[in-house]
Amino acid sequence: MTNLYDAIKEKENQIAIFQAQISGLQAEIEALRVAARILEGGSGPEMARPVALQTPVAAGGDKNKKVWP
Repeated sequence: MTNLYDAIKEKENQIAIFQAQISGLQAEIEALRVAARILEGGSGPEMARPVALQTPVAAGGDKNKKVWP
């Protein structure tokens, strides 16, 4: 039988792994969106700037996604 605290810790570790995977997938999605705009021949000022900037989250830090104007 698994100790309750060990089970909680294992789930927390799984969540941390999933969050890291999600961050990586979000970066890939953004890169694919940029590539799609380039392939479509997109033009204009929106091509030169990223849609969003995700900053690393420090312990107790701000978890909000920063959006550029």
